[in-house]
Amino acid sequence: MKAVKFDYNMSKVLLRKLHLGSKLILVQYKDCWSEPEIKYPNQVIAQTIYGGICTSDLHQIFLESSYYISIMATKARYLTLGHELVAKITKTGESVVGLEEGDRVTYNPIPHCETMGFKPCPSCQRGNYEHCYCLVGQGDGSDLEKQYNDAGGFGGFLAGGFGERFWGFGKQFHKVPENVPSEVAVMSEPFAVAIHAVARNPPKESDLVIVVGMGIIGLLTIAALRAFGHANRIIALARYPFQAAWAKKLGADEVITERKPAVLYQKITDMTGARIFQPVLSKKVVFGNLGADIIYDCVNTEASLDDDIRLIQSSGKIVQVGLGYVYTKKVDWSIPIYKELDVVGSMMYGMQVIDGERVDPFELALKFFSKDPEQYNGLMTHTFPIEEYKQAFECAEHKGKHEAIKVGFKYGEQG
Repeated sequence: MKAVKFDYNMSKVLLRKLHLGSKLILVQYKDCWSEPEIKYPNQVIAQTIYGGICTSDLHQIFLESSYYISIMATKARYLTLGHELVAKITKTGESVVGLEEGDRVTYNPIPHCETMGFKPCPSCQRGNYEHCYCLVGQGDGSDLEKQYNDAGGFGGFLAGGFGERFWGFGKQFHKVPENVPSEVAVMSEPFAVAIHAVARNPPKESDLVIVVGMGIIGLLTIAALRAFGHANRIIALARYPFQAAWAKKLGADEVITERKPAVLYQKITDMTGARIFQPVLSKKVVFGNLGADIIYDCVNTEASLDDDIRLIQSSGKIVQVGLGYVYTKKVDWSIPIYKELDVVGSMMYGMQVIDGERVDPFELALKFFSKDPEQYNGLMTHTFPIEEYKQAFECAEHKGKHEAIKVGFKYGEQG
């Protein structure tokens, strides 16, 4: 089987950390990896059609992620990356219901309690699958957990989009509506991320909204706001004209592509009516209750976060959807205190409470896609065969250079 796998080899990790190894030292391509097998009756094997490349995949490959996530590391040495995917079911375990061979599906990479057959942990009882103890290798203490541990243990996120075939638990899969093309369905996972961020942190009716970063998550955050029926004025911050065009198409009212901080600050204050002031020996800062009410930061670098806390009005809210930094060195964290800001994180997805009912964000993503699939067609701008993984990663890393939105691997409807 052809696949690109991440190699949890500590000597290679050390070389990479010392900048003595190449950027791709921790990934390995082979055309002869062993085929995935069903080990438990609740598992499924699927054949990949498209596998998207997420920025978090690049962070993992380049070892740019926080050490915090080491508690969620897989027990296996080799892991097939790629959690954004659409595939066809080729084989199901005997206890899997609702899925049949040939079904076209998308995939939730979180193996939470229900998927594995455990009694729900405290996080799963709340619908917070993104905080399930299964991710850190803990179950319910049952004989089933012992079986999993005897077979090599569990923990971490599951994936498979960087390979021709992969396995998962039956309850991780969601059927794709017939009218949704595979090149749209592959973006169900990033859409679920955006849906989670908006559902957990919806704007008030009168709120002025800014969405920072017009990569796939930022664009789909705008789409999620509109799909939920929010009619707020939305200002999008993009780096490139091709991103700006997509932002307008998906529902942004205005787009700013300015990069120079001084000009950017002036444009935002002019457009939002905010009052801006100049502290001594520091960058300008908005003060008072005029201006943007809520910012969804879908880049979330140290620089963008510093801009967020300065440009949002006092008592505003910043939703950190992206994960472009680990530690900060220059952010003045006294500003959120002085301005009484809410700064909240949003990570992946669980069950969302919509109109008093729990709803799966993947099902919502597919529902929104199904209403108007043509609106999203073309967001996947670049595809590569898995053999060209180096070119694919380079394209995904330098999206501006290639005018790329979503980059991924294409295997074809039949794999």
